[in-house]
Amino acid sequence: MKKSVLILVMLFLGLASSIIAQQSHENASKKINAITKKGDYAILELRLNNEDEFRTIEGSETSLTRVSIFTGKNQGAEVIRKGFEGMNTVVEILNDLKSNGWLLEQVYSMKGESLIITHYLLVRKK
Repeated sequence: MKKSVLILVMLFLGLASSIIAQQSHENASKKINAITKKGDYAILELRLNNEDEFRTIEGSETSLTRVSIFTGKNQGAEVIRKGFEGMNTVVEILNDLKSNGWLLEQVYSMKGESLIITHYLLVRKK
């Protein structure tokens, strides 16, 4: 169980870094900070195809792979990155969120026939 959580956290971090790379002049944390306040929760979702589970370095650009942030206030703008460029992406996103007042509170995953979905529950502390 701990190994699965660690793998999922690493996957999330890789996706998070690609999200930051995809942002023009505004990063993911600034976008969600503008619509949230201290104490609010957000969910960072990493959705991968089962075969992407082992592509933690090179990533994948399959159509089902994406990174999204759900705040309850950003309907229609949840998807922040399509594709997966590797675990460095996820690390960059998590570091960006942490440096802008977001703390990781819980990680949980769901595995289906063809998808692995990991949710990172974040709380805004600043």
